[in-house]
Amino acid sequence: MTDNNPTDRTGPPAPGGGRLRSAALGPLNILAIAVAAISPTTSVFLVYGSGLSSAGTGVVAAFAIGGVIALGMALCYAEVGSVFPSAGGAYTVVRRALGPVAGGVAAALFLVLGLVSTASILVAGATYLSSLVPGGLPVNWTALAMMALVTALSMGKVAPASRVAAVMLALEVTVILVFTGAAFAHWSGQTHPFTHPQAAAAPGAAPHGVGTGMTLAAVVPALFAFNGYDWPLYFAEETRGPRRTGPRAVVVAAALAVVLELLAVIAATGAIHGLGATTADASPLSLIARQVMGPTGAKILIGGVVIAMFDTGLAANLGYARVYYAAARDGMLPGPAARFFGHVSARSGVPVLGFAFLLAGNGVLCLFSSLDDLITFTGVMIVAVYLLVAVSALVCRVRDRAAPRPFRMPLWPFPPLVAIAGAVIALTQQHARDLLVALGVVLVALLAYGLLRRRLPDRGSAG
Repeated sequence: MTDNNPTDRTGPPAPGGGRLRSAALGPLNILAIAVAAISPTTSVFLVYGSGLSSAGTGVVAAFAIGGVIALGMALCYAEVGSVFPSAGGAYTVVRRALGPVAGGVAAALFLVLGLVSTASILVAGATYLSSLVPGGLPVNWTALAMMALVTALSMGKVAPASRVAAVMLALEVTVILVFTGAAFAHWSGQTHPFTHPQAAAAPGAAPHGVGTGMTLAAVVPALFAFNGYDWPLYFAEETRGPRRTGPRAVVVAAALAVVLELLAVIAATGAIHGLGATTADASPLSLIARQVMGPTGAKILIGGVVIAMFDTGLAANLGYARVYYAAARDGMLPGPAARFFGHVSARSGVPVLGFAFLLAGNGVLCLFSSLDDLITFTGVMIVAVYLLVAVSALVCRVRDRAAPRPFRMPLWPFPPLVAIAGAVIALTQQHARDLLVALGVVLVALLAYGLLRRRLPDRGSAG
């Protein structure tokens, strides 16, 4: 694909027939999708409680560390994305830089991620929505209904879907800014996150100091909060000028997310009244919102949070189906699966069967999984993808040094090295169960693609 001809498409049609609709998105569309995929409002309200329970007020340091890693990763994504623009995004980057077996591992990780991340977001949105309704709502069934609506919007043309995401994005940025301002205005003085981070597990419990291990345990949830800035890469084949537009959107979206989320976390932590009671609350940020904005203001805020989470679910869904499409087109999936995920609607120009698969998988998890389990597992899987992409950025700069690079990361090789070190250290502090499941996915993919290596496309083939 080149920037000179916006109608160019990468690679042949997928086995299922059809191509993605080229040049359908401009720079603002792509940036809106990226920020919506990150969703600072969704991210903070989704993972703050997990970070607070793991690290107490050290959650501020965890988000700061996660922000540094995220910015390093964004630079990696931007550079290799400008070299290998494709709907496969990170999967294509890994395949083209490290070879088809590593690319197969990335594809397998995305296959699992697509089935859990949207569910985690929508279960959280349904939980907040239930709190606004007298008598509550059945959270799991509400999440399933939201997933069905997300799927319906995803099935249409991508440009209208991106405009829906942009409208909801404007609302959610307003929400996070209002909450941040209100929290800063009600700084309690009871916590000292910068000089003396503390944790307290229960109301009335004496606070205790936060160690390095506790802080690092909260880094993975923080990375999950920042995740999504790579989303412009998955729309490369539908974007005007993808080699420049996509990478710039990646970096801008990551920077916006780090600033907005870190400010919100600092403000929320500084506004805490009673660390033990806040940590023990099922929704710490809702409690803080009621304290700093009053009951009515908190309800309006939570309504905005629900919209933000729906917007994030939509943006996430749009991207994952495109990764499946790219893997099918590249010959990385067996025949029936390739024809299924490679099918593109002639009317809308989107991979509709991929969306149907996402509806089925996420729908099951919406009904039967808990929010905490989904968040921690998703975070570990995301960090595994980060490691592959960061290594790809190092290898690509050396091996493919003659390839055109419309975007070159500054300070190379420090951004990928920082990202790799931070990701490895954060993984050492995670639950053994999540690590074992992620390792199992990687090992199964390595074995399967290793055995099929001779049938896979070469590293250098376009995709």
